[in-house]
Amino acid sequence: MIFQKLDKSWINFFRQVKMTWIRASKGIRYKEHVERKNGLKPDRYYSAYFKVDGKQIEQGLGWGTEGMTLEKAESILHELKHNCKTADGAKTLKEKRAAEHARRLKESELQAEKEKSNITFKAFFEGEYLPIQKMHKDRNTWVKEEQHANNWLYPIVGGIPVKDICAFHLEKIKKAMLDAGRTPRTIQYCFATFRQTWNHARREGILSADSPTRNVKIPKFDNQRQRYLTPDECKDLLDELRKHSTPTYYMAVISLDAGLRFSEIAGLQWQDVDTVRKTIFLRDTKSGRNRTVYMTNRVKSLFAGMQKQQPDSLIFPDSKGGRMAHISKTFDECVERLGLNSGIDDDRLKCVFHTLRHTHASRLLESGTDIYRVKELLGHANVTTTERYSHVTADRLRSAVANMERMNNREAEIIPIPISNKR
Repeated sequence: MIFQKLDKSWINFFRQVKMTWIRASKGIRYKEHVERKNGLKPDRYYSAYFKVDGKQIEQGLGWGTEGMTLEKAESILHELKHNCKTADGAKTLKEKRAAEHARRLKESELQAEKEKSNITFKAFFEGEYLPIQKMHKDRNTWVKEEQHANNWLYPIVGGIPVKDICAFHLEKIKKAMLDAGRTPRTIQYCFATFRQTWNHARREGILSADSPTRNVKIPKFDNQRQRYLTPDECKDLLDELRKHSTPTYYMAVISLDAGLRFSEIAGLQWQDVDTVRKTIFLRDTKSGRNRTVYMTNRVKSLFAGMQKQQPDSLIFPDSKGGRMAHISKTFDECVERLGLNSGIDDDRLKCVFHTLRHTHASRLLESGTDIYRVKELLGHANVTTTERYSHVTADRLRSAVANMERMNNREAEIIPIPISNKR
């Protein structure tokens, strides 16, 4: 008899203890352990033998203490012989185990796919989307997205599978935000967070449809800041800042003279400043592009008077040496002392740090700089954004019309128009 598939370790064991095979039934035999018991009887190791493709093989089935019985052994033998006869299914226990493993693996994959496709918005946002954003986005950005999710998205769609969210749910989110007094601009930002999460899920293969935000209309809004400072207001503000905080004063001068955003100033390193060429190099700006801006003599003197640090050191670090997250409260305190926001309720008309950049853009346009050059200096992705500042040139347009009127009046004086009495 040829014993091909019997576990070699057990064969060696049987040889050492010189146990003999005992026939239990046709095709089934066993050996008894010399010491170990299964209840009151010696533990038995069962084996099945049969032919596969004309060759006699033997399959070790297991010990009685492991759950193997004569009935189970006969059932396994019957199944294997049937498979050999019909050429369908596993012919050996190895094949049977491999098939069972493949089946379980397939079930596991299907279960994983099912769980993946049914993942809730909250689970996906917290487990998949947000961790990626924390690696690639500015902290203020992903913190704001997390607030959108906690405050507005989770209460309505947090427990719903991402694939099942539709425009109806987003309409409910919009209504909740409007009822709470949130502006259309805030709703737009919140929907942008949802849309980016949805698109991330689509890239992961969880869904294939477009974001339902496309089917929800957001009320029109105009939150463009209208405030810019007059020369006297600029002087008063800078003088006040210089009294209370030199770093804040420096940052205000840079924004006013070079048009930098606060985030761009906070990220400045000494290697970005070239006082010889009078340039400031800005990396990874809001538009996603690097750009170079140019210093006024005032800004050049400011940098020249500062004590330089290592090239990769921040010029304006926070109190812990890291990157500043927001402008010092000294700025708002100085604005309040000067009364620049007195009696103003509309946020678009209030003086904030960004007003300095707005004032810079306004001065460029009022000085006659064409809008496309202003676009490049400010680092706008498209000229539409720059056109928001064009309203400040109204006085120039009004002056142009007045000049035309004066010219027409002079011409009327030189060439009077006769009035005929004839009909």
